[in-house]
Amino acid sequence: MFQSAPEGLRELSVNLFGNRYRAEVLLALAQADNRGVSMGDLAASHGISASLYQAPIHALVQAGLAVRLPQDPGERRKRYRRSDDDELWQYLEGLLRRLAAVTGAEQVG
Repeated sequence: MFQSAPEGLRELSVNLFGNRYRAEVLLALAQADNRGVSMGDLAASHGISASLYQAPIHALVQAGLAVRLPQDPGERRKRYRRSDDDELWQYLEGLLRRLAAVTGAEQVG
């Protein structure tokens, strides 16, 4: 996970996606296992509020790129995983990894 704020990736995200945090969420989803990603865990790893990821994950769910996983009984965290379009996610992961490398951001998850 990121150890510090990936400012270069965030600046690039604004320019490419119109949202400062969308690239981070996409990269986290691309690199996540079948358990998916908790926006709270992702936010905690960056020292920011999870609410900053609410708009990006909502937009990705609406676009069909992410799905919300059912919550386990007693679990408070909402988890998301990428859609089942493996070909699309292979492309996105490659693009996002390259963008992260160019901006100096570390790998997520």
